[in-house]
This record gives sequence, C-alpha cells and structure tokens, in this order.
Amino acid sequence: SSGINAEYGISRTEQTFPRFQSLTSLVRPPALLEESKDMFDLLPEEYLPDYKSFCWFDARSKLQCLPSVYLAGMPKCGSTDLYDKIVWHPEITQPTHWALLKKKVPSEKEFPYWARMRLGRQRSYFNKHIGPKMRFSTFLAGTGAEKLHSNKELRIIDGAPCLFFDIEGWEERYPGYEDPPYTNADLIHTVTPDAKVVVIFRNPTERLLSNYVFHHKNNNAKDITPQTFHSEVQKEIENFHICLKSRPLRHCCFSDKHSQKLRIAVGIYICFATDWAQLFKENFLAITLKEYYSDTVGTMLKVYNHIGLHEPDVADLTEFIDKSRTKNSNTANKEVFGQMLEKTRELLNNFYEPYNIDLADYLGDSKFLFK
Repeated sequence: SSGINAEYGISRTEQTFPRFQSLTSLVRPPALLEESKDMFDLLPEEYLPDYKSFCWFDARSKLQCLPSVYLAGMPKCGSTDLYDKIVWHPEITQPTHWALLKKKVPSEKEFPYWARMRLGRQRSYFNKHIGPKMRFSTFLAGTGAEKLHSNKELRIIDGAPCLFFDIEGWEERYPGYEDPPYTNADLIHTVTPDAKVVVIFRNPTERLLSNYVFHHKNNNAKDITPQTFHSEVQKEIENFHICLKSRPLRHCCFSDKHSQKLRIAVGIYICFATDWAQLFKENFLAITLKEYYSDTVGTMLKVYNHIGLHEPDVADLTEFIDKSRTKNSNTANKEVFGQMLEKTRELLNNFYEPYNIDLADYLGDSKFLFK
C-alpha cells in the first residue's frame, strides 16, 4: 500500500488558513478558498456540538446545517437503491433543494451543488448547458435545517454520486496544472471534516455498459448497439493510453479530455478513492454492489453502524427490503441494447484489472478485484 500511496500522492501548492484551524488542522490549497469565498464567509468557526448534522446559528440567529453523511458515489453502481435504504432509517433526513426550486424529480438524492452548481458549470457530458453559479446561501436554504429544530439527532444526507470523482473544468480554470489544485474530497473535508462518507463500487466493466446505455436511452438509443459500444471503448482506451504516455495517471483520470463520451476513467476507482480514504480515514466506507445484493440486510447494518445510527429492528428492515423495488434499475434499457460483445468485455477487463488490483491492495480487501 505504501507504493500505491506514493504513486497516487497528491501534489499541490498549499497554504495555511488559520481561520479554519478549528475545523481542521490540515492546510488547504488556495484555489479551494478562492473559488468558494461566499461559502467560507458564511461558515462558523465551529459547529454546535449537540447536533448530529453540522449546524450553527447565523448572524440572524437562524439555524443553518450541512450534511453529516455523504453517499459520494458511484454512478450506475446501485447508489440510488442504497440511498433509498439509508433514508429509510428514522435518524436520516433528506434535504429539500429540488422542492424549493419547484423541480419535479424522483428524489432529493442528486443535487450536485458541491461538484457543479457551486462553480456554475455544466451538469454532464450530455448536458452542455452551463447554469448560473448557485450561491452558498441559496444552497443552505435547501439543506433541511428546519427539520432539526425539533430533533437534533437527525443526520442530513447528501447523495450526489458525482461528488466522488467530478471536478471537471479544472484544466480551463487552472491552465498549466498537472492535476487539480484540489478535489471534492478536499472540499468536503475542509467544510465538514468529521462527516461520514459511503461509496458503492461495481465491476467497472459492467458499470461502463450500464452508464452507456442509461445516458443514451433518451439520446438516439436506437442507434446504439454492442458494436457501437465496442468502437467507443476502443477509442477511449486508445485516448487514455495516449494520455498516459506524457502525463501521470492522476492527470488522465481527472482530465475530461481523454475520457469523454464514455467517461471510461470513472471506473478507475483508485484514482479517486485515495483522496477520500486519506482524508476521512475511519469515516470512509467502501462497499461493492455484489455484497450489497448478496446480503442487503447485513450490508445495510454495516452502513448504519458506520454512519453512527442506532441498529434498527432487523425484521422491520428485512420487510422493507423485501417490499421495496430496486430503484433506478437500468435493466429494461440493457435488454433493448443486448449483450456486450465478448471481445469488448475482454478489452475492458484487461484495461481495468491493474487498477482493480491497486484498489484491492489500497483498501485491503480482495472484494475490490470484482472477480
């Protein structure tokens, strides 16, 4: 693991900001504070100790709160279903961002403030519209702090799966940098250093196909076939290897110029996991979709314990899981698409295998080999 630490070490210019020493003893990159000045101007010197979310009273004596639980990733790895099981617990509460914006969405799970709206940047490769920057005060209005007036034990959850990896646009904002001056892990740890982070991983080969089919379901889905997928895979692997000839792995993972339409680098989990694991340490938990599906009850008990929730009645939890339908399943779309070609599967397995080995080594568990 020490070798992996060295290989994926974080290189950045750092500077001490005494104002936040009460929140964290770590030094922070200047870019982080420069890009979110409106946020740091409103944050307190310390949070109220008797709340399970990160709360404080602002200058108008209004209660403000930030999440203390982050389901940080990954997309197309079962995060929506896992989120549904986490928010079932009575000590978890959801934010109300989309409701306040009067947007009709399936759930409050995915509100990408930290990764996207904070900077006013595009939402995804398939949605090039760049929205206006959302001010931190607007974000605070939707965190659900009002629900904590009567129950300090509630923990607010943030479930945006792009948080784990998405710092897109850093190359334009910081030309000449070899890697991002900070990551979302730095951001969240600076603001809420004692937060609990959960991430769910899936075999990256399967994740990539699911992501491809899902994002094309409303974008000429009839035009995609196993062969078009194979061609895209070949193209992106070639581009990624070209990047590696002149740049370190960390740059190629975080760059959006070498992993575009498929976002093939999203499946190189080791690139992103090191930041989160190094910063959050025992507050970071990684699970796999395979273990979640094979023992949902046992996995949920592990997740609840990690977050710091009281253990629920196992019979009640089992009944809820048995009755609940898998959320955000991509099965119907994949049935229309058909099976991945074996040559594609072999190509992707060979591409991801060394990174899976690094992940299993770094996290100390062979389940991340995805065998």
